[in-house]
Amino acid sequence: MLTWAVMIPIRRLLPHFDIIALLAACLYIMAGVPTVPFHGDEATQVYMSRDYAYQFMQRDLSLVRYSDPPVSPQEQELRLLNGTVNKYSIGLAWHLAGFSLADINEQWDWGADYAYNVSTNHAPAADLLNVARLPSALFLCLGAVAIYGIGLRLGGRGAALLALLFYALNPTLLINGRRAMMEGSFIAFTLLAVLAALAWAGAKSARGRLIFALLLGVSCGMALASKHTAVFVLVPLALTCGVVALVSLIRGRDVSGLLTLLAGGLLAGLVFYALNPAWWGDPLGRAGYVLDMRQRLLTGQTAAFGGYADVSQALGGFFRQAFVGLPQYFEVGGWENYIADQIAAYESGPWRGISLGGSAFGGVILLLLTIAGLAVLAVRRSLPMGVRAIALAWSASALLSVLLLTPLEWARYCLPALPVVGLLASLAVWAIGMNLWRRVRGHSG
Repeated sequence: MLTWAVMIPIRRLLPHFDIIALLAACLYIMAGVPTVPFHGDEATQVYMSRDYAYQFMQRDLSLVRYSDPPVSPQEQELRLLNGTVNKYSIGLAWHLAGFSLADINEQWDWGADYAYNVSTNHAPAADLLNVARLPSALFLCLGAVAIYGIGLRLGGRGAALLALLFYALNPTLLINGRRAMMEGSFIAFTLLAVLAALAWAGAKSARGRLIFALLLGVSCGMALASKHTAVFVLVPLALTCGVVALVSLIRGRDVSGLLTLLAGGLLAGLVFYALNPAWWGDPLGRAGYVLDMRQRLLTGQTAAFGGYADVSQALGGFFRQAFVGLPQYFEVGGWENYIADQIAAYESGPWRGISLGGSAFGGVILLLLTIAGLAVLAVRRSLPMGVRAIALAWSASALLSVLLLTPLEWARYCLPALPVVGLLASLAVWAIGMNLWRRVRGHSG
């Protein structure tokens, strides 16, 4: 009787456990926002949020559109080089919190030291910084919901909860997503695009395909407007969806997949264009200009900080950041002297996360689980072929783009790979666990 008295409330709680887990993950993410160590790029993002004031408070589009000569060369360069979702979100956050344009700091000066920037208003005040961090952290929470949804579609509740756990505890995701930077929205909308693509491929009706295709379009547009490097995942994702739609058309003469996908693609372009006034008038010209700017930026970063010399170094850096996963709080040497106390306080608290790899040995185990997860996904016959193809395309593009296109061992450049690693490892762990459980039950029966 006592056993049943205990089991009955547990059984009633189980349907709500997933919601409790999601809420706990989001609360954990948000709890560490005030203590995450500062990064100079946060100051630049807050500085860029003045575009929100120009556009929505002063209502002067001439200050945010491209002009030659530019109204402000510094602002226009940042406007073209960076995504817009985070800066608009930061602007909305400080506007709602009662700050004004006069409270916004200047751009961080990487040519000067930390003390100079702080003393000359090149760093945001502490209360402004905390408010500016909220949008990115909330987007990171949205990404937690998305990775749970992806796991649910690909592996069921057990795999979904394990993927959520990996996501919510990963130190690199937590550090960069909690900061007032582009990474929170970049990760969230990329994952939402993947989830929408999976739902589109699995939809049973033309109406369902249309709804999910439009959600896919909005998510892709927002992801690309969050950070331009989302293109390395979004293009393979879109191409795979196109192949799935063409196969459906050839096999069943169902044109709805292709038509809804075209509608989603059009919506993605409109969302990105609407969020980037600096691209208005000549989007193709701006795209070429931005590509040149980004290439110069990466070349300068590689020259200044030393990039990978060969493939073995790139493989080693990828392994350390994606699978060992020890936290990286800064990229520029010397910053340990400026934020050492912040790092110590963050590391001593309960919100720092857990590196599930944590060492070379643990990293190898996580790598093997990731490979096993790919195999599980590839052979899972219970999933429609289109769903599997899209999931594999996302996994491959995220992992390979980080491995092949990242010139420096900077943890935040490896972020697209981390949800994939967590999801694939979770699929493998859950499949292995279920297989062992069936064997144990078979022997006991």
